[in-house]
Amino acid sequence: MCPTAFRHGAGKQDDQEKRMRHLNVKNYLSGIGAYVVCLVPAMLPIFEPVLGLDGAVRLAMAAVLASVLVALMLVTGFDERVGDPGAAFTQSLLGVAICAGLYTLLAPLSQPQIVLMSLLWLAIGLTRLSPRRVAVLAGVYLALYLNDFAYSLFDPRDARHGDALYTLLVSLTLCAFMYLRAHDYARAHDEHAELHDANARQAEELDEAKRRIHAMTMQDMDTIALKFPFFREELRRCKERTDNSGGTFCIGLLEIDHFAGLEQRYGEMVIKQVLREVVERVTKVMAKLGLEEADDGSYHPLGRVGDGLYGLILPRSNLKGGRACAELLHRMVETQAIKTMAGLVNVNLTIGIVEYYPGESLDELLDMVGGALEKARIQHAQEWQAAQKPQPQAAPVKAARDHTDLRLLHYKEYDAPVHH
Repeated sequence: MCPTAFRHGAGKQDDQEKRMRHLNVKNYLSGIGAYVVCLVPAMLPIFEPVLGLDGAVRLAMAAVLASVLVALMLVTGFDERVGDPGAAFTQSLLGVAICAGLYTLLAPLSQPQIVLMSLLWLAIGLTRLSPRRVAVLAGVYLALYLNDFAYSLFDPRDARHGDALYTLLVSLTLCAFMYLRAHDYARAHDEHAELHDANARQAEELDEAKRRIHAMTMQDMDTIALKFPFFREELRRCKERTDNSGGTFCIGLLEIDHFAGLEQRYGEMVIKQVLREVVERVTKVMAKLGLEEADDGSYHPLGRVGDGLYGLILPRSNLKGGRACAELLHRMVETQAIKTMAGLVNVNLTIGIVEYYPGESLDELLDMVGGALEKARIQHAQEWQAAQKPQPQAAPVKAARDHTDLRLLHYKEYDAPVHH
C-alpha cells in the first residue's frame, strides 16, 4: 500500500476505534441508568411490603460494585481478551442478577413489577449481543423469576397469581422479541462486515491501480527509472531541500559503454534485459547506502536521460562520497556478467559525478555533470588505449668477444648476461 493510502487506512481505523469507545461509554452509562430505573422504585414505599433501608443499601452497593467491575474490564481491555467486546454480556448478566436475583432475596415479598424491570438489561446490550447470549440472559432471568414466583404462579388461590402469570407472559413475549431483534442485529453486523471487507478490497485494488498508473506515467517502461521530466522534478525537489537545510548533494550521469554496439549486436529484447538488470543493481546499491531522506518510498535515485544513459541523484553526499559511490557501482555492475536470453553479457560503465554548490541552477548543474561525464569518457578511452597499446621490446644485449667490446656496451647492460 502506498504511504497516502496507508495513512488514510490508519485514520479510518482510528475513527472506528473512537466510535467503539464512545459506544462502550454510552452502554456503560445506560447500564448505570438501568440500575437507577430498577432500584429506585424498589426503594420507594409504593409497593407493599416495603423493601426497607437495609435491603435498598445492599442493592445499591451491589450495583456500585458491578459498575466498578465493568469499568475495570473496559479500562484494562479484559473485555476483549475474554471475547466480550464492551463487556456488554457481563454488564447485562450482572444487571439481571442484581435487579432480579438479589432483589428477590432481599425483599420480604417480591414484586413482579420490580423484577420485570431487569429486562432493561437485555435492551441495553441488545446491539452488542449475539442471539445465543440473549437466550442465555433470558434463561437466567426466567430461572430467577420462576424460583421466586413459582408458588404464586401455580397456586390460583394466591392473591398474586394473576400478577405473576401476567408478568411471566409479558417476560416471555419480551424475551422472544429481543431474541429476534438480536438475530436481526447479528445479521446486519455480518452484512456490514462483508461490505466493509468488500470496500477494503476495492480500496486496495484502487490504490494498486493508482500505483500502476503512477508508475506508467512517471517511470520508464523498460526499467524502474524515472522518465526525464520527472527526474528533473526530483532533482529540483532535492535542490530545494538542500537549500533549506544548508547541506549538499551530488548528481551523476551513468553511461553504458558502447551501448549502440551492444544494441546492434544483441537486439532490442536482450538490451531491455540488460538495462533492467543494470538499473536494479544500481538501485540496490543506493538502497544499501541509505542516502534517502525519508522511508516513505518517495526517493527515486535514477532517471533515464537517453539511450543507455541515466541520471543519478545522491542526497546528502559530497564529492568524495559521490566518487566512492561511483567506484562501488563499477564493481557491482562490471564484475558480474548479466544473464540474458542470448547468454552472458558483460557491461562497462562510465560515470561522471559533480557536487552541488548553493546558488547553482538546475541547468548549470546538468551542464556540469555532462562535462564531468565527457571527462570520464576521455579518461576511460585513454586508459583503454594505454592498456591495449603493445609495449616495445628491449634491444637485444650485445655479445662481447673480448675486453675491448665491453666498453661498447651501454652502462645499463653491464649487469646483463653475456651471450657467446
